[in-house]
Amino acid sequence: KAPVQPKGDLPPPKAPEPTPSPESADANVAQTSAPPQVAADAAARYTAPQTTAGERSRAEATWEGRLLGHLQKHRRYPRQAERLRQQGVVYVRFAVSRDGAVSGLKLGRSSGFELLDQETLDTVQRASPVPAPPAEVAGDPVEVMVPVSFFLRGR
Repeated sequence: KAPVQPKGDLPPPKAPEPTPSPESADANVAQTSAPPQVAADAAARYTAPQTTAGERSRAEATWEGRLLGHLQKHRRYPRQAERLRQQGVVYVRFAVSRDGAVSGLKLGRSSGFELLDQETLDTVQRASPVPAPPAEVAGDPVEVMVPVSFFLRGR
């Protein structure tokens, strides 16, 4: 005999679905997990395959860190900008020759404050020559765009 359909626009009542118990959930996971004796070492299991397309070399990252540190030593916070409580990050573009000479200096992105933007350009000029790029970094000259930060912390 067919089940009785309720009258009206309501759908037929659904039977509640059984909720899996923790024991059965663990059993399902155990059945679908990889065997515990995986032959690969931990580094191979937990990292994605490495490619060289678009990847920065360790030498490039180290050199960029040295370059940023060098610029930071020569950066000065303009007094007028400090008084006006101006803060921001300026991105500056330039080329570094194999001997560390800077050329083609220009703003990559403004902080929105002319005093900070000009100080960034002055900082790079004061800091020149900068650390020379290592041989592993391609290009002659090497084109870079780096951030120069101006933030008032406890000033």
